[in-house]
Amino acid sequence: MFSLAMFLGSYLSGLVPLAFTLSETKMRYVTVLGAGLLVGTALAVIVPEGVHALYMSELETNQMQTQHEFHSDHKVVGRHLNQV
Repeated sequence: MFSLAMFLGSYLSGLVPLAFTLSETKMRYVTVLGAGLLVGTALAVIVPEGVHALYMSELETNQMQTQHEFHSDHKVVGRHLNQV
């Protein structure tokens, strides 16, 4: 729903110059509105996805480290049992 609203806002702000004759000042406002919508889309969609990817990467790294330590402990116990 959020993406649809951003798409419609960007699309409609792109159609305004084609549908109406605007002064240079009003045209600048429409351009700024369209650019703001695009930057807002980038910040609202891409940044949270990037944060999520970093979080998942850190989580996977911690899990791999824990598994490695778990297997290392078994090797140590196994060596000691073989010596007894």
